Amino acid sequence: MLRILSLLIARTAYGVFLLGVFGGVVMTGLIFVSTLMRYLGGSPLRFSDELAGLLFLSLTFLCLPYVLDKGRHMRIEIIRNIVPGPMARIMDVISTLTLVAFCMAFAYEAWDFMGFSYSISSRADISGILLWPWMAIMPFSMLLCLLVQFRHGIRQPMADQTLEKDVPL
Repeated sequence: MLRILSLLIARTAYGVFLLGVFGGVVMTGLIFVSTLMRYLGGSPLRFSDELAGLLFLSLTFLCLPYVLDKGRHMRIEIIRNIVPGPMARIMDVISTLTLVAFCMAFAYEAWDFMGFSYSISSRADISGILLWPWMAIMPFSMLLCLLVQFRHGIRQPMADQTLEKDVPL
């Protein structure tokens, strides 16, 4: 059962990542077309700035769980690399607890923000795009990051795991 749940979390993170990448491709195309229209046609697409911002939000938040799952996020390991092993483990626990606390607080606040937007049917100024579905990406992403972290537990950074795999037993 745990293996199925772990696989479901990993595949969900990957699927959401692909949606985020698609949003980034659409955003790039939209900006390109809008720039061409500005300089060749005299006026850009009216809604391009708002939609590009929403697509950037989706790119950022939808890619985050997969990047966390694969351990490709930025780390500050300068101190961790110079302390003894047990102290490094304690630092890993602290960083994991910090991530969990941040994700929970961010998801809670983003959920309230999205709920308020939903209650007033908030829309973008120029295009009239309904905003709460875009805002729902934020708490969803943070909850998926929590699931990814709980799936991994407290683990060694990817660099250490790679070194261990390369060393024959």
